[in-house]
Amino acid sequence: MRMKEQTEQFLKNIAGFPPLHHMTPGDIRKVVVANTISDQFKLSSTEDIPLQGPHGEFTIRIYRPTTEPLLPVILFFHGGGFVFNRMPDYDPMCSKLAVTTGYAVVSVDYHLAPEFKFPVPVDEALYAAEWVYDHASSLGLNPNQLAVAGESVGANLAAVVAQHARKRISPAISYQILLCPLTDWTGEHESRVTNGKGYFLETALLEYCADHYLNTDVDRQNPLASPLLGDVTCVAPALIVTAEFDPLRDEGERYAEKLAEHGVRVAHKRYEGMIHCFYAMTDLFDDGHDVYELIRSELQTINNA
Repeated sequence: MRMKEQTEQFLKNIAGFPPLHHMTPGDIRKVVVANTISDQFKLSSTEDIPLQGPHGEFTIRIYRPTTEPLLPVILFFHGGGFVFNRMPDYDPMCSKLAVTTGYAVVSVDYHLAPEFKFPVPVDEALYAAEWVYDHASSLGLNPNQLAVAGESVGANLAAVVAQHARKRISPAISYQILLCPLTDWTGEHESRVTNGKGYFLETALLEYCADHYLNTDVDRQNPLASPLLGDVTCVAPALIVTAEFDPLRDEGERYAEKLAEHGVRVAHKRYEGMIHCFYAMTDLFDDGHDVYELIRSELQTINNA
């Protein structure tokens, strides 16, 4: 499909920006802006809670859209290649997600590579999921309606948590929302070639992040790093969003196919003419707003099933 005008304009605007994979992780963290969502959202409250996890202290932030008791909850993991972006960068996205869906959103500020390499973010994602499930009632959240969500590598973590949860009594994951997910560090997917350069997220940056996050090439084959290689039997139903001009498109769509092949209820939508992370830039991409309505609709459908 022909690239949309908003996408063409965005790519022109960033054409002169130095490639991120030529920078140090510290420099990338100084220049990257995770969201361009300027809407103002009226939340009931936000609250930061420090957790003592398996690799030291990290923080979760709870966004409550209302004061109603036992709110359903979305456990959210941010993107950034495991190397850059932090929880506060996603305040606009998490606020929009909470207000649109009526769910409380719990965002996880997991540690970043290369200071904290694989599997530290995975360990912290699993710890956060179990902690939120165990403390849900005291937080005014409903442990029986605990969804996981993430974008890019955050969706990688969400998928891993969903796979892990099906093997345990807790936490019980009711739904998974995977936005432009990275699911496979090993595969030579066609979109990593055809969309690998010139479309915002580049394959060179993905490999840069892999080098900083993973310890060895063997880690690429670990299902905790590449959930496409994991066991998806009886995992929670899912919504998977992909973008036409995203290098991660094909592995996200392959993950949707794998879920369906294993009898998992999955809804998938490819946004034609869009690039990676468009849903976090709703000031620039009209289609970004539709993603939140799609999430709201799918959650409503699964809750009424």
